[in-house]
Amino acid sequence: MTSRPFGSLDWARRTPGVPDLLDQIRQASIADAPELPKSFFTRLAAAGFGRIRVPVAEGGLGGDVLDLLDAFVAIAAADSNLAQSWRTHVLATERHVKSPAGPLRDRWISRVAAGAIIGGGWTEADGSGPDVFTTRLSTASGSPTLTGRKFYSTGSRYADWLEYSAVDDDGDLVIAALRTGAPGVTLLDDWTGFGQRATASGTTVLDDAPVDPDDIAPFDTQHLGTPGWQQLMLLGVLVGIGEATRAAAEELVSLIDRAHGGSPILVLEGYGRISALVASARASLGEIGRLTEIAHQAIIAGADDAEELADDAVNAVFQAQAVMVEQIIEAADRLMALPAQLDDVAETQELRSALRLDRFWRNAQTLSTHNPVLHRLRAIADREIYAIDRIAEPADREVAVAQAIADGIRPLTVVRLDAALVARLTADRADLDRVSAAFRDREPVLLQLDERPGARFDAAVAIATLLHRLPTAWFAIGTSDLGDTGHPYNLARRIASLEQLSAGRTAWVLDDGTTEDDDERDRIRVVQQLLRSWPQESIAADAGAPHFAQTESIRRIGADGAYPTAGPLNVPSSPQHLPVFGSSRRFGDVHRYVDLLVRQDGAWVLPHADAAGHALAHAQQVSDIDALLRIAASLPAAEAVAPQTLRERLRLPAPALYELPGASARFERGGETEAS
Repeated sequence: MTSRPFGSLDWARRTPGVPDLLDQIRQASIADAPELPKSFFTRLAAAGFGRIRVPVAEGGLGGDVLDLLDAFVAIAAADSNLAQSWRTHVLATERHVKSPAGPLRDRWISRVAAGAIIGGGWTEADGSGPDVFTTRLSTASGSPTLTGRKFYSTGSRYADWLEYSAVDDDGDLVIAALRTGAPGVTLLDDWTGFGQRATASGTTVLDDAPVDPDDIAPFDTQHLGTPGWQQLMLLGVLVGIGEATRAAAEELVSLIDRAHGGSPILVLEGYGRISALVASARASLGEIGRLTEIAHQAIIAGADDAEELADDAVNAVFQAQAVMVEQIIEAADRLMALPAQLDDVAETQELRSALRLDRFWRNAQTLSTHNPVLHRLRAIADREIYAIDRIAEPADREVAVAQAIADGIRPLTVVRLDAALVARLTADRADLDRVSAAFRDREPVLLQLDERPGARFDAAVAIATLLHRLPTAWFAIGTSDLGDTGHPYNLARRIASLEQLSAGRTAWVLDDGTTEDDDERDRIRVVQQLLRSWPQESIAADAGAPHFAQTESIRRIGADGAYPTAGPLNVPSSPQHLPVFGSSRRFGDVHRYVDLLVRQDGAWVLPHADAAGHALAHAQQVSDIDALLRIAASLPAAEAVAPQTLRERLRLPAPALYELPGASARFERGGETEAS
């Protein structure tokens, strides 16, 4: 089976002599030799492969990105080493094709159009990054010379010209080029990689190698979307390996058919899986090629959205890489497994060795280590979630994450009601009617009712009174001195009861501004553990169920410390899993307990984003009805009337509480109390 071309040029099939050349390359690749004949490169160059992207008016073939990918995959299917050895040439040509008109562009385009092959190297093995290099371009001798060492030099031994990244005397990054045979250039054949061994990827040593000043360009002459192009060519090689894998599987089936009068069904199923994997990977390559061509046209035209389109194409390449690498490796792995479906072990080994089936898997694995998928997955997340174009430095990501949090915050109005005002509202129906009417159809608020020492005021009772008159509002019990709240079991039961009455519209706020001590930490821990000790989902939703609850999920919390408590609570847990908990106390592991920090200025902030610009709420103290009515009048109209849990409104995940060491099931499954 022959794959259809991506583009209309169809260079690999229509160019005279190329189909025969690719067949010769394919036959030679079975030997898996560590060196490729130079004639393969010169004949491909003579057939125009190296100038596919050069415009016709400038001596090229005028192909688009899809035409290039089609030709590149065809070469990779014949021999993946050969295709990868052209990668530097393709990337360099693409940079010059996209460059604005001028002497530098004319100089290089004319060389490529004349058949020159470009190699070189960028990577260094001394810890330098993509924008930091130790290779130096110096003019100390009066004319530019290059000194340095490049770790990867893919294709250099087959090239006519070499280009390298370097730092000049002013500390600026540059791209410098020279001829392959220039003095001071040593190409070492020291590549000992697991696969792709014939790519001429050894080390280059540069020792005061002279450079023509006209062949020096600023580093920023790289075009938009360069990272995508760098990976795109590797994906082209991978798809070529996939095409060769499928062809080898087809040949394997043919050999088995001739030897046995047919192939086992598992062999045919294996071939089908290989074909499907390769077809999917090829389709992905075609799609990212299409997006890359759209970006290219925008860059050439100087379109306003060129940068955005280039970023889209780069992101699409990274997304495709995450899937395609796995697809091609699986296809190659399945190819090696096909002969094992035969009963004859000797025949299995003979088929594997005669066709060199292991080379496809080995080469695909090696390619997968170039710009590892893990880095690309991070880059995808950085771009799509935090609007970072590349993998960011930790400090840059922290800034971006903080900004993303701030952008996602919809502030909540929090009103702290004076105890006397609450007493008036609960006692005077007319005043409660006025307040209820004022807040009706307005954006809901959170009303915090504070319990203060000696005030003889039970916030839970007051909230229960107000709930039905303010059906979309949220409520918080505010506590300061935990010693006045009684045993943690009592506080947890009050909060849990409100959670059931309000359908998850409540919070607990511990606001005293002091530093937490061990006893208070134990109290908080016990309250939160109790609040989740009887999961609400354990209750039977069907009134006809044989049992009230699936009691095996009801837990003893087994708390020790200052407040030993067995539990469980005798009230089911919150509809929001745990009531929202806000605190002014800064714990060392605050995120384990606290949803929101309450600052001295009244702002409610996320524990990991304690900054003025990231407040989820600002509390206002109110002591009279008129002030409360003014707040209601200032609120926007409600977008929705259906009540939400407070966690839903604030988009807060429940804290990651871990079971205490003494926790255990309260009831054994099948026990007498299960139906109680």
